[in-house]
Amino acid sequence: MTLATALLFEKTLAEDVLQEVFVKLLGLRGRMRLQRNLRAYLLQAVANQARTTNRADARRVPVLANRESSSHGGSEGPDDPVEWDEARQQVERAMQELPYEQREVVLLRHYGQLRFRAIAKAQGISMSAVQARYRRGLKKLRSLLGTDL
Repeated sequence: MTLATALLFEKTLAEDVLQEVFVKLLGLRGRMRLQRNLRAYLLQAVANQARTTNRADARRVPVLANRESSSHGGSEGPDDPVEWDEARQQVERAMQELPYEQREVVLLRHYGQLRFRAIAKAQGISMSAVQARYRRGLKKLRSLLGTDL
């Protein structure tokens, strides 16, 4: 859900994407053999369906999703929950500025914790293309946020 919402910026669309992925998965029951881990498969399936939804609904105006932040453990970042929320919103706005291909790679790498090789294989592109999208995405995020990532 986190990945779909981050890619589409709209909770209801993210829910639709998840439903579509799981309906397709149920349709493959008994005929599908995973040759990699299920988590990676599901993350890429969500990213693919989100891309399809994004193309089909290009007129949509992105809405920031109202989702819970990941854990705030550790000493990095603001201590105040209001500051955390402001920081999260800044990152979401910056993510909206990224081209979809860059945003998808950055999110799969960070939210999905997938390796570049897995992203490249799932997307059917070279690993150097994935790395280039990732580098460009991080560079633009640094520029937009005025910080090191």
